[in-house]
Amino acid sequence: MRKFFFHAAFFSVASLLQAQTPSLLNGIWQGTDRIVLFSNQTEDDGKIALVLRVFYGWYSNRAAEPERFLEIAERPKNDAEAQKAEDISFSIKTIFENSSKTAGIYEISCFYNVASASGKIKSEKSVVPVAVLDGKIYLDFLVKTPVSDFVSADANAENHDGFWRAASNADGLTISPPRIKDEVRSYFVAGNEVYRLRYWKSDIEYSDAIATFSVDSRVFEVAKFLKIGDEVYQCTTGRSSKIRNIEKSSALPSSIFDSEGTICVLGEPYLALVPDQTDEKAFLENVAQNNKRKHEVPKPVFAPFPLDFDWKSIDELEKNNPATWSRRNVDLGK
Repeated sequence: MRKFFFHAAFFSVASLLQAQTPSLLNGIWQGTDRIVLFSNQTEDDGKIALVLRVFYGWYSNRAAEPERFLEIAERPKNDAEAQKAEDISFSIKTIFENSSKTAGIYEISCFYNVASASGKIKSEKSVVPVAVLDGKIYLDFLVKTPVSDFVSADANAENHDGFWRAASNADGLTISPPRIKDEVRSYFVAGNEVYRLRYWKSDIEYSDAIATFSVDSRVFEVAKFLKIGDEVYQCTTGRSSKIRNIEKSSALPSSIFDSEGTICVLGEPYLALVPDQTDEKAFLENVAQNNKRKHEVPKPVFAPFPLDFDWKSIDELEKNNPATWSRRNVDLGK
């Protein structure tokens, strides 16, 4: 039986909400459809600054920002801008940072003001897990949990054997509560064999219970439950500890690993760090410069057609048309 255990270093760091933004997250982050500012916040000033790039990126909408931004630059007045920006508070929990501080995993807790069924405004919390690697933020990623028969906690990073647990489940940093995935995928790597494990959202209380799956005469152990943000996911039904319908492949999905082989990011980056820009003035200047651009007037689909009306012939054709008599009488002053 392949022995499974959690690496304590992954979770020992995840105990405190940070009053300061982690250095790997600090700065201005830009994507195809939004710009986000993370700055060193205090307990009474942890507000998200988020710009939505609307109209195919030609206009930057200051959708959410702290009220003090009005002291730096007035809000534009147009149909694209709300009269008042969304007020979204946030706090950050460090889940894991590698020893070289080149990559990390964080949970960003966002607090939204939403209307209840009775119409009262209440605060709703959503947790957005993110991974930072090489100056990019990812929303889809895995964390490695070593397996004793394959690899130790400080083994060579090139050896990817072990249990790669899903650690993300949100669709982005948004101005309203984000969508949370109902299912996530984890992976068990054993040499040239990769087994994909499905976890689904559960109402069962989280525990360190173990689940197993069998391949030929081998039995592998993984976590039965995953805790991602405020959600719990499970991979077996009820009290069962046996995983069924395992999917096998020869490699992990298209992925990039950090230098120590502890974080695996999947897919395209969500946001990229803007170099040498970290403060609020630079953030708002970025917005102002983008909004100064003017899109060229599009060329007409069809070439203009010269109009040359023979009004004498038209009048001759219409003079006996009863439908035009009233119009003609007006023209004649009758």
